[in-house]
Amino acid sequence: MRLSLSSLQFFGSACALACGVISLPLSAAEPTSAAELAALPLDTLLDLPVTGASKFASRASSAAAAVTVVSAEEIRALGYRTLADVLASMRGVMVTTDRSYSYIGVRGFYVPGDYNTRVLLLIDGNRINDTIYDQAYLGSEMPLDLAMVERVEFIPGQGSAVYGGNALFGVVNVVTRQPGAAGTSLASVSAGSFGARSLRLADSVQLPGGAALQWSISRAVMAGDTVPLPDGGSARHGDAEGRTTLFARVRQGDWRATVLHALRTKGNPLFPDGVQGDPRTVNHDEQSLLDLSWVHATDEGDELTARGFAGRYRFEGRYAMDYPPVTVNQDIAVGRWWGLEGRWLSTRWQDHKLLVGAELQVLPLLLQRNADIDPPTAPLLDDRRSLQRHALFVEDQYALARDWTLDTGLRWDQTSGSAREFSLRAGLIWRADDTLVAKLIHGTAYRAPNAFEAHYQVPGSGGYEINPKLTSEGVRGSELALDWRPDSQDRYSLSLFSNRARQLLVLNRDPDSERYRFDNQGGVRTHGAELEWERIWASGGRLRANLTLQHGRDSDMDTQVAGYSAERMAKLAAILPLGRGWQAGLEWQGIGRRGAAAAYQLSNLTLSTPLASRGWSFSASVFDLFDRRHQDPGGDATTQPVLPQAGRSVELRLDFAF
Repeated sequence: MRLSLSSLQFFGSACALACGVISLPLSAAEPTSAAELAALPLDTLLDLPVTGASKFASRASSAAAAVTVVSAEEIRALGYRTLADVLASMRGVMVTTDRSYSYIGVRGFYVPGDYNTRVLLLIDGNRINDTIYDQAYLGSEMPLDLAMVERVEFIPGQGSAVYGGNALFGVVNVVTRQPGAAGTSLASVSAGSFGARSLRLADSVQLPGGAALQWSISRAVMAGDTVPLPDGGSARHGDAEGRTTLFARVRQGDWRATVLHALRTKGNPLFPDGVQGDPRTVNHDEQSLLDLSWVHATDEGDELTARGFAGRYRFEGRYAMDYPPVTVNQDIAVGRWWGLEGRWLSTRWQDHKLLVGAELQVLPLLLQRNADIDPPTAPLLDDRRSLQRHALFVEDQYALARDWTLDTGLRWDQTSGSAREFSLRAGLIWRADDTLVAKLIHGTAYRAPNAFEAHYQVPGSGGYEINPKLTSEGVRGSELALDWRPDSQDRYSLSLFSNRARQLLVLNRDPDSERYRFDNQGGVRTHGAELEWERIWASGGRLRANLTLQHGRDSDMDTQVAGYSAERMAKLAAILPLGRGWQAGLEWQGIGRRGAAAAYQLSNLTLSTPLASRGWSFSASVFDLFDRRHQDPGGDATTQPVLPQAGRSVELRLDFAF
């Protein structure tokens, strides 16, 4: 890959900032790290266990992927407010927002207008993407309060061999806190810019009979920013928001039951096909999830897992449309599903860790409706469907020799109305010694058209027409990953990757009819390199710096895709002990041009006391410290090339642990 002068300058800025952080004093006089962080050896912190790379746990260095893990202590110290904030700090990941939802690009691939359908979101290893849009909810729309998160794992690459559809470019696994951990018995309040306020209560208690109950409830509101509009005007309180989340879990022996429920109403001031800035344009998301699992270890060393799950997602969008006259249009989408999964994990065979499983998902309701409601008209769309998904999968971790491991996975998926899909992942792992690990990884992944892409049809300008010829899209990728830990404090990682996507499902707009339609188009090839350095000090200081260089090229595409992902990204996150129980979290990001959106640099600063096991803790954050007010790429290169983002903002947070 050719390095231009601007690339070197970009990299130089990141190196200069990293050197500045390293030069700051990191005295061990004050123990400022959280209890969980302090209790672990430093080398363990650089090789944390992960559960999202396979359907069984392993160390990050042993997984067939170049995994990135961000812990709860880092989330707090760096002031992250949403899962999107966490992901934006990771190598190879680009995050944007339209002031209503957050969107992700991975390793040179980003499609404007895509609802995160090519990344799979898990909570404790269980699928969260909805059944209408296949959307991974990453911003404030995520149905789990970030305060209940123990760590976030990002597994780049093709994950369909483990989890099925949507895991084309990566898997995000959110691992929740366990009962009794710091932060599970907590009362929190926060206040910030744009009238933001939140209240959170959480507790974990022992019940009679040995059961443990863990619960959390939160409420957050925001009056909203004054959002600049393309016509030169502005929308006061344009992105106002109200959000409620509920989480509850009961554990008893081998059994675990988890309930999630979330409601969110959010202003959508930059909706591209309506009257922008009209306060009647809002999105409402409601998501409910139930998971019941039984995990039993046998005397023979096997592990049996049985799981039942159910969920419901409801979306309501209201849009002020200038037909003329100005009319309020309403979208309603409802998805309901339930399913069963069974797994058997065995180490009976020498040098093998074998997992075999099956999964059934039933979707009895996929409902999409559209109508004008002010003034009211007859429905423009009333589509109701159902379908089923079946899957068989197998994983094997085979120790070929003392220093060689072959990790393979194969999965067969069948969705009613779609062709059978076979997904493969193979990873050859060489552990040269205790300091160096090399991984050669290859995988395939797929995604079938979702209900919205295949069946959403609304007449008129700004409407949609269906394409009955849609087929699944697929990705094939390869990666060489090196992980070097020369001592207990440092870790250096290098990843070289190449991906090829085919038959991409892309949204096109007909200039004559001014209607949208999804089509399968040629493909995109991406390749690049990621370099990361992590360092941990005994005092609790921590540094993570990474650089991504990547390039994408369209092939037989009517709609250009490749140019919307930044070709250069440099990121730095540092946690610095300040003494007297205080710490500073400093984050800097330099993101290259994305389509019409210019390159930008972003700095965030958080001062905090670590979350105590009992008593008070405090944090104060300043986001976009230098008020850069950058722009993100819009959903349409012609009608909405860029989206203005908020400038400097602050947040104050007070926690009481009991």
